[in-house]
Amino acid sequence: MFEFLKRFPLRRRSPISPTPLNRGDVLSDDVVLRLQLPPAAADLSPAVSTNSASASLAMQSSADQATASATMQAPVASPATPSVRPSRLRSSHRERIFAMRIEHLQICNEKRCRLLAKVGVVTAGDLACCNPEQISRQYKSPERALRSIKRLRAAVRLSVAIDGMMPRDALILVAIHRRSVASLARESAAALHRDLERFSLSSRGQKMVGHRGVPSLRRVKSWVGQCEELVANWIQNHPAETQMAA
Repeated sequence: MFEFLKRFPLRRRSPISPTPLNRGDVLSDDVVLRLQLPPAAADLSPAVSTNSASASLAMQSSADQATASATMQAPVASPATPSVRPSRLRSSHRERIFAMRIEHLQICNEKRCRLLAKVGVVTAGDLACCNPEQISRQYKSPERALRSIKRLRAAVRLSVAIDGMMPRDALILVAIHRRSVASLARESAAALHRDLERFSLSSRGQKMVGHRGVPSLRRVKSWVGQCEELVANWIQNHPAETQMAA
């Protein structure tokens, strides 16, 4: 039986295979088992400390990267922008209109601008605060000049009270007898826009409106809404005068 098994060669060696011990030129009959044993505990301590240190460094670097990314991704809190009140808008609009020169308002011709400049009326603020009777005495026809100066002054005063209205727009409203905020507050936006379109078809209206055309219905609605708000605020702040007027 043993001789029969010796005919089959071993194709694969076992990891634990007997190897004869060679002592010089003489082979020994003892069998030596070659095994791969784990290292000693003293040899493992430096390796373990090195691995733990590298692992702690890796964890610390990953934590720092996560903190940096969170800091970069966090939205920067922008300072709160103060809300702009309508009164502030009206004040800035009023100051801008008052600082404009009369020739830039496009409400009168160059000859009228030069005559007003001779009597000290240079800006829209000067025109709004002037005395029409005193200025009209400097003209050849005082009555005609008085009516014209009053009309220009009313246009400037009306424009500074309503945001987005220029003196040339207010001059058209004054021409159709809408001279004050209270009169505009009582109007319907559609009816007021219709009256402006009818006035633009006349010869005087064509001369005043020119190529600009009449204000749009949207602008007229904005003007009427602001006038209604101004009148409501005035009634709320002056209840005694409102009762006397009623």
